Amino acid sequence: MSKELDNAIEVENLKALIRDLKRDVKSLKGILSSQSTQAQVHLTELQSKVQTFEANSRKVRSISDIPGKKTPKWYVVDIDFNYNDTAPQFNSTQITAEGPFVCTQMIPYYLVLDDDYTHYQGPVGDANPDPLATPLAKGRYFPCSASAILGSNLINLGQYAAVGAPAAGKGPLRDIPEFSFKIEIGGSGVFWTQDKTIPAAAFYGEREPLYLGIQGYAERTDRLIVHAHPETAIPLTGRVRMVFHGFQIAGDVNISRLLGY
Repeated sequence: MSKELDNAIEVENLKALIRDLKRDVKSLKGILSSQSTQAQVHLTELQSKVQTFEANSRKVRSISDIPGKKTPKWYVVDIDFNYNDTAPQFNSTQITAEGPFVCTQMIPYYLVLDDDYTHYQGPVGDANPDPLATPLAKGRYFPCSASAILGSNLINLGQYAAVGAPAAGKGPLRDIPEFSFKIEIGGSGVFWTQDKTIPAAAFYGEREPLYLGIQGYAERTDRLIVHAHPETAIPLTGRVRMVFHGFQIAGDVNISRLLGY
């Protein structure tokens, strides 16, 4: 009988131990669950900080930060004028779908296309030059402003204007057209020149091309629109050729959106 009692007592002791162990396990599970929750919250916070740091490191602050293959690109806008025209004309070119265009330089030229030698100014006193004595400028590019040839030499400017002497060996000063321009971005309707015309002289640098201090851009499939305003009657039939130079960023890139505009 004593042995059976001992066994019963041993069983109860074991059951009590099991109950204690279950309580301990339950307690440990609660502690682990709480720690796991706290660890998960901390992990989420750390992941959020990492994502923020990564986003800031990739944030586009300027055009140079925009990823993508960049290639040199020229766009050309041609506007035809006839002899003695005075009315403004405009034309445009479309940016290709391969990506936005970033302009670093723009310069206007005038391609002479006039076949009538009587339109050319000859030596002093000769209104209609002899075609054999005065080579025609057809097929040559002039600037769109006499100031590009004369620069800031106001004395020579006065002399040329007074006597009609040849300018830079390409014919008299009167053969050089004089234009002002407006530059418009067709997609956004933005005028780089605001609501004013800018004299062609402002597009020429001194001894080197005029580069833009701040890069202008046109989004993919936008249009570059050039408005050409003759300041004097067109001296020779020809073609204004505005040349935009810069680079194109390949890809489905929207510069305005990336810069937060």
